[in-house]
Amino acid sequence: MDDEFRVEVDLDDEHGFSLRERLRALDLDDDVRERLGDGVLVTRDGPLLFLYAATEEQAREAERVVRELIADDDLTADVLVTRWHPVAEEWKDAAIPLPATAEEEHAEEAARDAAEA
Repeated sequence: MDDEFRVEVDLDDEHGFSLRERLRALDLDDDVRERLGDGVLVTRDGPLLFLYAATEEQAREAERVVRELIADDDLTADVLVTRWHPVAEEWKDAAIPLPATAEEEHAEEAARDAAEA
């Protein structure tokens, strides 16, 4: 199974729309679509944008493109690359490593179950 990565963009909304008018209301213009690549899916929830990618390389390139667009539009935003963590069952910072062994996975599952109890 491929890893799932996401670029989370939390725009400071006080500036109005832009960021290419919120990526042309998600019907991305040709330049942005070409720069992001075909494998990146973009969704939006108000000032939050989410760019989904199958690989970390795609996600990092999407992050770079988004940061350039934010700078070009004189906006500010929090941008974070996250990865779906199958044990925690949530999006976590991509810098956090996934469990590498069965023992590490079991330890994370036990910690998750204890936190839920």
